[in-house]
Amino acid sequence: MRFAPEGDAAGLRVASYDATGIVIGGVRYTASVLLAGDVVESPWGPERIEALEADHVERLCALGPEVVLLGVGAHAVLPRPGLLLPFGRRGIGVEVMATGAACRTYNILAGDGRRVAALLLPIAEPVT
Repeated sequence: MRFAPEGDAAGLRVASYDATGIVIGGVRYTASVLLAGDVVESPWGPERIEALEADHVERLCALGPEVVLLGVGAHAVLPRPGLLLPFGRRGIGVEVMATGAACRTYNILAGDGRRVAALLLPIAEPVT
């Protein structure tokens, strides 16, 4: 689904996504993506939400966002209990949703000038 310009003075945006990847800044990513302002890292972190660890959460918090979006694949699945606590302790909002919804939400929040970070996991299951 293509739905947004790829960037402006406020940072990069998700230009499109589908089951096999996410396009940001003219580059197609097929692995997990960390997106925050002008920062794009891939592969970054886990490929499945079940593999999210405390050090991933700390890295997301260190970016200084107001809100963190966890795009967890095709369907919203919550991470292990307790992993979201560090966000709350720092006053960082966190939302867990399907990756497509996280892409759309990221663009809206970033476009409104919010400090937002997103971990966008692949929509399709990784092939092993």
